[in-house]
Amino acid sequence: MNRKAILITVAITTLALMGVVLTQFFWVKNAIALRQEQFDQIVNIGLKRVVNQLTTLQNDTSILQDYCSARSLELSVHSKFIHSIDPALLDSMVRTEFKNLDVDQEYYYGIFGKTENAFVSGQFKGYEDKILYSVHSLAVSCIFQKDQYMLGIYFPNQPEFVLRSMQLYIALSAFFILVTIASFWYVIHSLFKQKKLSEIKADFVNNMTHEFKTPISTISVASEMLMKEHVYEDSEKLLKYAHIIFDENARLKNQVEKVLQVAILERGDYKLRIRELDVHEILKVLTENFQMTLSKNNGMVFSRLNAANPVIEADKSHFTNVLHNLLDNADKYSQGPPEITVSTWSNLSGVFISVEDKGIGMASEHQQHIFKKFHRIPTGNIHDVKGFGIGLFYVKTIVEAHGGTIKVISELGKGSKFTLFFPYKKPASILNFEN
Repeated sequence: MNRKAILITVAITTLALMGVVLTQFFWVKNAIALRQEQFDQIVNIGLKRVVNQLTTLQNDTSILQDYCSARSLELSVHSKFIHSIDPALLDSMVRTEFKNLDVDQEYYYGIFGKTENAFVSGQFKGYEDKILYSVHSLAVSCIFQKDQYMLGIYFPNQPEFVLRSMQLYIALSAFFILVTIASFWYVIHSLFKQKKLSEIKADFVNNMTHEFKTPISTISVASEMLMKEHVYEDSEKLLKYAHIIFDENARLKNQVEKVLQVAILERGDYKLRIRELDVHEILKVLTENFQMTLSKNNGMVFSRLNAANPVIEADKSHFTNVLHNLLDNADKYSQGPPEITVSTWSNLSGVFISVEDKGIGMASEHQQHIFKKFHRIPTGNIHDVKGFGIGLFYVKTIVEAHGGTIKVISELGKGSKFTLFFPYKKPASILNFEN
């Protein structure tokens, strides 16, 4: 899948996901509104039941004379009844009805005159304004009565109550939305990661093909020359072509070994043959041999071997390969005659080895990726530095297998410095090894 197709897929999927989230939000909002409406209906039923009881009580002729004579003659019969309602009786009616309807929320209520907004009875202590303008109110008086009274009730915790009653539904909705978003992010992340890995592998195959093509072509040309009869008459040319075939074959073998190294490292089934070895002795041999290579380009390798105790426990073959990889990189990424400095120092725990060059260096954003498998610093259309992008991956893996560490300090255009640390005693728990 090309990049454009991936971006289109991501865009469509993102829009679909946003649609699902918005739809879910819409349904949650509607569910909360519906729950609010149900609550309002229950409260309205409770108020109607209380008003019906009050109406029944007012129509009871056996007690009519009691409240008619209890108030001033200026009040109507209905007003006298309202003002004569026993607060304890009203409270009992309200609490009983709402208890029967399973409304266990805190509330305040009161009977007030519709015209003057004056409270006659109830439990309202400071919530008068809230009750007067509450959506939960019902007329206690008939429409033809001159004096109009309302029974109002206010729930201070109503929004929290509605949300609490919906909290499981809201929590599940939020959970599944988050799971969907997380899954979407993971799929997109994996898609781009696979795309990048595919590009890296394609680049690796191209580099490997190029690396193999050159020695194979050289061997082919040298072999053709050896097939010519007159070559056998010139022993010097014969030896020259034989050396070319030998060198290119060794080069081809080295490239194959590098590819096989990655396969072995990925499986993790390699074993280190741990022996005591002298870091300085190995470095002296390596730098002397490497100086012969650098001399072709007027390069120099300098040694500053200052470790007080250079003897460590390590696998000699892998240890040598690690140092050779770093020296080879220092040579490849140098501009002009290479200048490489190899230094050692030590502390109570182990030996430090640094390989420093004055080459092209690297930007800071690339330094954290150079130890990844197949990673190569992009150079645009310039392909003058050969390689598979597996050298530093191998170096880091082997160093850590010995219980050591590797760090890099680099500045673009000024060179790089790789510092290795090897402990004197390799921790046996890191990797199995043979004696």
